[in-house]
Amino acid sequence: MGQLYAHRGASPRVAPSALLFPSAELIGDVVVGEGTVIGAGARAVGNRQNGVRIGGGVVVSVNAVLHAAAGSELVIEDDVVIGPGAVLNGCHIERGTVVEAGALVDTRSRIGADSFVSAGARVTWGCVFPPRSVLDGFPADVMGRLKAPPRRPDWVFDGSDMATLRVVDTL
Repeated sequence: MGQLYAHRGASPRVAPSALLFPSAELIGDVVVGEGTVIGAGARAVGNRQNGVRIGGGVVVSVNAVLHAAAGSELVIEDDVVIGPGAVLNGCHIERGTVVEAGALVDTRSRIGADSFVSAGARVTWGCVFPPRSVLDGFPADVMGRLKAPPRRPDWVFDGSDMATLRVVDTL
């Protein structure tokens, strides 16, 4: 189960059914909910004033970085997908949202429930978007509205995949 580090008197708390890859790192005030998967190389860092709160059924993909900001807690609600290499800093991601690879969501931003943040999009400081928004651009803006929650991408690695993993010998 990943690397857990205490920092400035706070230690990560991980639900028993959560799955962390061995190279995942949780530092300081971080809480991980039931059934969440934290991928290889992903990092979550809570600071002295604010923590990182990750709900249940969340998938944090490889090399994603989650960071609380001074004066702003990072909150990821239930059933959210965070893509590979995404960076979230002191923001709030509401339930059912998909944040694709390489997206950046900045401090005090809020993404409404069941939204979709395109790969490489940059949500700037303090932006607030309504539920079922399709966000893209640099800076990100609403490019459309979803009629239903976004479908989980096929590339999502979830808890059911863990049973199929095995270490292989290389020559």
